[in-house]
Amino acid sequence: MSVPGDAAINILLVDDSRPVRTVLKTLLCGLGVTRIYEAETREEAFIMARVCRPDLAIIDYDLGRETGVDLVRAFRDAAHSPMPEIPLILLSPTGQEHLTAGAREAGVDAILPKPVTARMLGDKIAELTEGAAQQTVDEVERKQA
Repeated sequence: MSVPGDAAINILLVDDSRPVRTVLKTLLCGLGVTRIYEAETREEAFIMARVCRPDLAIIDYDLGRETGVDLVRAFRDAAHSPMPEIPLILLSPTGQEHLTAGAREAGVDAILPKPVTARMLGDKIAELTEGAAQQTVDEVERKQA
């Protein structure tokens, strides 16, 4: 199983745990994603977003000093965010739906339960990047016309 158009997808992983980021990278690599950027904190995530311009971000709920929902809010803040429109996936502990009650309000595009599987990630990434890929194709065709 691979992510459609995977060679062109840039993904930002935000998690304060290196072992969790390693597992997520392994899952993404198994899907064929080769451009994966990592961050532990909001500051690092914003730097990586500015420099690498990822197509989407996968954010863990527990980031130590803040929550993933806090980071989602920060990304959606057009006045301060490097990429306020980036698609955002929040990873949340299974059975802790009350933790993510504010995530949709904050602007998250999808919430996936942990432990996440490659299939879950692949399906959600494809869903969230499909529109962006089609928009790029439409822009190229318009320019050629």
